[in-house]
Amino acid sequence: MKKTVKIALAAGAVLAAGPAMAEENWSPHLPGVTEGLPAGALPPQGVYFINDTMILPSTLYNSSGNKTSVNADVFVDVPVLLWNPGIKVLGADYAVGLAQPLTYISASGGGLNQSDSGRFSTIVIPGQLSWSLPSDFHVSTGLAVYVPDGTAQKSVISYSGGGYQGVPNSTNYWSVEPTLGLSWLHDGWNISASLNYDINFENTASHYTSGDVLVGDYTLTKTIGKWTAGLGGYSVNQLQNDKSTDAGIQAGITAAGGNRQTKYAAGPIVGYDFGPLALTGTYNHGFGANNVLSGDTFWTRMLIPF
Repeated sequence: MKKTVKIALAAGAVLAAGPAMAEENWSPHLPGVTEGLPAGALPPQGVYFINDTMILPSTLYNSSGNKTSVNADVFVDVPVLLWNPGIKVLGADYAVGLAQPLTYISASGGGLNQSDSGRFSTIVIPGQLSWSLPSDFHVSTGLAVYVPDGTAQKSVISYSGGGYQGVPNSTNYWSVEPTLGLSWLHDGWNISASLNYDINFENTASHYTSGDVLVGDYTLTKTIGKWTAGLGGYSVNQLQNDKSTDAGIQAGITAAGGNRQTKYAAGPIVGYDFGPLALTGTYNHGFGANNVLSGDTFWTRMLIPF
């Protein structure tokens, strides 16, 4: 059980970041990516590799929460490196990380039939801090920076009527993501919440800006021996309207109705510790979606300490 917890702690810092479905292809945080992890804690000193994969057969929901005729099959792979150099900053454990997500989407319906794949923006995490508090509580904070160097080219734009539009160079924008992680880790229990605030800057190719989004990932699990089981879930709430400049509007790229997205999901988590390798599987049932692609999500996670 102790080994499982140590390996799981390795992912908590970096996997707070990852791509997520939104109005402009992906907004920074992939909802649910930290489910099952102790979001408030960091691993012991060392280097760690984490790989998360997501499969999402999805439907585009309109602003009224109704299904449209647009469907999409989405696959995301997120390889991550995390380094804890064993130093303290402001009394907290410190770590840095790097991730390079890969994405694939095949969309159809509503007159649409196309697919796209490529690298998402490189994710640089210059710092993650974690404080161990009395009574087995842990708190972390950090920052992820999304560098506009990806090759994925198309975007899903969720109009009020549930339409679809491709936007060139969809990863050509910077994003920053401050994070807050809270955990209670006691006797094999992991009760955690990861809160991630995505701030998106203007896409210089499309002149489109996705509004700020708050994403929460939630975990309630128990570890007994080599097995871990429990429940996870996520919430997505866009707090600002999307907007398009005059140049974007002239190019036919608009933000009708503000395109504020919301969606929620919940489901079971099961994990097993094989020793140096730990595997986790998660299923999320999606509900309450507006202005966004949503569906049932299937996850796998592999954790390996070097």
